[in-house]
Amino acid sequence: MPAFIDFIAVFAHPPRQKEIGFSGFFDQTTLSYRPTTSNAAQQSSTGALPTANTAQPLTQAVKVPRGPTITALGRSGRQYQMCYNLKRVARIDDKSSNKFTDQDWSIQQSQFHHQFDVEQGTTLWMNAKGRLKDYRDKVLELTGSAKGIPEELTFDTTENCFRSSLIVHLMNCHWATGDWRGYLNHLEIAISSLTDEVPVGIWLNKNFTPKVLQDVQQFEEKASSAVMVLESNMEVMTEMRKFYEKLITNDEFPMKDPCAEDVLAFVQQLNNMVHAFSGQRRRAILLVDLTGNRKNLLLQKLQSLATKKMEDLTTMSYREAIIMKVIAGGTFIFLPATFVSTFFSTDVVKYQGSSSGKGDFSWEAMRIWLAVTVPLTVATFVIGFLVFYLADERRKRRLPSSYDEKEKDA
Repeated sequence: MPAFIDFIAVFAHPPRQKEIGFSGFFDQTTLSYRPTTSNAAQQSSTGALPTANTAQPLTQAVKVPRGPTITALGRSGRQYQMCYNLKRVARIDDKSSNKFTDQDWSIQQSQFHHQFDVEQGTTLWMNAKGRLKDYRDKVLELTGSAKGIPEELTFDTTENCFRSSLIVHLMNCHWATGDWRGYLNHLEIAISSLTDEVPVGIWLNKNFTPKVLQDVQQFEEKASSAVMVLESNMEVMTEMRKFYEKLITNDEFPMKDPCAEDVLAFVQQLNNMVHAFSGQRRRAILLVDLTGNRKNLLLQKLQSLATKKMEDLTTMSYREAIIMKVIAGGTFIFLPATFVSTFFSTDVVKYQGSSSGKGDFSWEAMRIWLAVTVPLTVATFVIGFLVFYLADERRKRRLPSSYDEKEKDA
């Protein structure tokens, strides 16, 4: 089918999980005959052309298949064909660590093309998959390989060929079921280990970092991809079920009656797998919702933590500004006293005119200087502290912050 080229084109990209959302089921049925006529009686056995007076009819109806007839390939022209793809999940690493966040899982896809001739019973299968060995081993196991074909697969009659094709379809669908339970369990435990403290405990937790938010976002995207893949597998299996249900009711299908029960059993197994996928899909959707809610709450906590840090920084800057104002005020107040102290400092050491330039030290002058300077210095610190305290209290009433609560708790 031309549509199979689209499925093959998926593997033209580098192996980086691209086009994981591409999915589809295409079918084509050519079971009926094309109404036409043939001049079979146009020439008699003697080679003479028929005339209008002869009783032999000029034309007669001929059954011509709608599809192409290739006798050498066992194709009668009455056939149906389909192409579809399925995806599974598999763990691709063997790390010794038991941490679920360290596990590496891969979503793998496989493309299938199937063609079946309803008269000759010939079957054509085409499959495309990265690392085809695992699928090939399952095919050889199912078909018996060198050990002989199992009893379930027989090709002695057209009906048995048709039944065997249904078994291969089921094998493809079972391949897609994979280890979805283990993969979703991996996502649940990984997300739980990252976000269990988010809805409980203290609001501002230093363990919450942007790296945690980044990891949660990554697992949320994986869970969303799992939902999409599960839905695509369900749609493909549903379309396959509808195709065979419609085929078994087609009057042009020669195996309508002898293979009716086989198709019903095949449809029932497809329904069971679709139902299993539906349960895993609901589980994945719940995980996406839970992860999204916790991610939003984590984002709010990170924003609160950043706001708290900004408040603390603003508070410290404001307090430093008050201290600088107090220092500046004290400097202006004691600026005249500094000049006075400098002026009177000449009494501390009395110089006598001598060639050595040495003078006599005056303890009386030092005592007077200390008696005046120390009380003024203490008074300056007290006044500065009172000014700072009053200004800070005014700031707390106008702009309270978490920095004040932390000091109160301490």
